[in-house]
Amino acid sequence: MKTVNRTFQTFLIAFLLFTGFTVNAQETLTLNGKSEFKVSGTSTIHDWDMVSDNGQKGNAKIKLDNGKIASIETLKVTIPASTLKSGKNGMDKNAYEALNVKKHPEILFELTEVLDITDKVIKAKGNLTIAGKTQNVPMDVNYTVDGKKVNFTGNQNIKFTQFNIDPPTAMFNTIKTGDDLKVSFNTTFN
Repeated sequence: MKTVNRTFQTFLIAFLLFTGFTVNAQETLTLNGKSEFKVSGTSTIHDWDMVSDNGQKGNAKIKLDNGKIASIETLKVTIPASTLKSGKNGMDKNAYEALNVKKHPEILFELTEVLDITDKVIKAKGNLTIAGKTQNVPMDVNYTVDGKKVNFTGNQNIKFTQFNIDPPTAMFNTIKTGDDLKVSFNTTFN
């Protein structure tokens, strides 16, 4: 009887391997160095962008199924606020002062709820913490899967005042930054 059971087990394992059966376990993925975060805004003299393309950290627990995301248990991204750069030292200094980077050195996003996952888009909510103030924000995020690599792209409109930040000013308040911001991202987890 043991020989029959062992033969059946061997046959079953071989069958599953040869028929392409895959076990879709949850993957723990980390943010890789090829990610970019951008904050865009306006001022009384010109539009502006600040980009962070290094120093970010993140991890996610994602279940993949045949090249698609089946579920996301957790996702967290941390961005050192001082890695946001505009290419203009004065503007960077004013931004860091407004963000109070000495007291709150990191910008944090942590997924709180997945509302829907389609073949290409995730509708979700997450806690976004900027300058020590946390707001739950909705997001529609595009994604692609390549093996065990997941790329997320998207953007979200927010306001300085939503995070209790006074929009920065310069030149004795003659140059004023608008309250509206657009946060964009292109991130890869693998």
